[in-house]
Amino acid sequence: MKAGIGISPLADSTRAGREAATEAVKASGQPALTLLFTTDSYEQEAVLRAVKETVGDSKLVGFCAGAVIARDGVFQQAVGVATLGGDELQVRTALQGGLDADPYGAGRQAGEALLAGGIEKGLVISLPDSFPANIYEVTRGLYSTMGPDFAYIGGGAGDSLKFVKTYQMTEEGVGSKTLAAALVDGLQVKTGIGHGWTPEGDLMVITRAKGKRVYEIDARPAFDVYSERLGGIVRNRFFEFGMKHPFGFPDASRNYLIRDPLATNDDKSIDFVTEVPANAVATVMRGSTTQLIEVAASVAKKAAEGIAEPQLVLVFDCISRYVLMGQEFSKELAAIGESAGKELPLLGALTFGEIGSYVDVPLLHNKTVAVAVLGSEKGERRE
Repeated sequence: MKAGIGISPLADSTRAGREAATEAVKASGQPALTLLFTTDSYEQEAVLRAVKETVGDSKLVGFCAGAVIARDGVFQQAVGVATLGGDELQVRTALQGGLDADPYGAGRQAGEALLAGGIEKGLVISLPDSFPANIYEVTRGLYSTMGPDFAYIGGGAGDSLKFVKTYQMTEEGVGSKTLAAALVDGLQVKTGIGHGWTPEGDLMVITRAKGKRVYEIDARPAFDVYSERLGGIVRNRFFEFGMKHPFGFPDASRNYLIRDPLATNDDKSIDFVTEVPANAVATVMRGSTTQLIEVAASVAKKAAEGIAEPQLVLVFDCISRYVLMGQEFSKELAAIGESAGKELPLLGALTFGEIGSYVDVPLLHNKTVAVAVLGSEKGERRE
């Protein structure tokens, strides 16, 4: 397997797509799989047409994200392309609609479409629309069909924090309210995921919630309990505190699944970026930029371990980490690149929810970074 990447910040949709794809193909040769990451300033159909004209009959999976990530920085306007070439690669893609109506069923259908190609192992790349859909349920449906024999990585599609509309794509076309997914085998792959947040204070119970809104915690108004945990906050500064103090939901492995509070309402309920189930046990989390960067580095190092001939690094990093860190985010990106492999091509995106596994089962995460390192299936380990 050979990999290549290309990044184009050109404003014209066609030219940007063509430039990024051409640069990637120079390194990989004719691709078996093309990954396409865009931002919301482009005409998505025009970008896709230009990339397809360049990569030929390659399978393709992609989405519109909050920004495109490369080794040399974060691009608020860019087209990013990664191509994987090699006769040993087997690839199957799916563009599944209906995420807003039946997210679990849509995930199952996407899994069935991927498995229909007869591939029995490899990497699943999952890129769902994060705005209208319950991505947790999409991911659960996908896993319920495909099971534990695959590695999983991905993230929620988004825009430049307008929360209006976003796009997903395969070689079949561009959609919204869809899941773009790919299954690829014939390579080595390892993933890592983590966040750097630590719990503070006692556990509490989400006693009343619906969808992305939590009404009561410990049978009291949600905002009152959250405010008390942080020593008292005013509602007009909620976003500031929410960015720094997400909720954590512990699992049996002593990992914490992060959920990001977004806003509070007149009835003292709290809206979250992602669905929060009623009767779940949670705690308020804290973290520092140093902790977040250290964990990002360890995630990338874990993903790189054991890959005999690494070729490409994929990064799905939460857009709220970027907003929170500001200029310090460049240190996180540098730490990921250094830990995964100094000279490896790297492509990523700022996402609205990250998909990955602590153990076997993929889950939807917030304020988290997920990394995959892809390598040739055969070859001696590079020192």
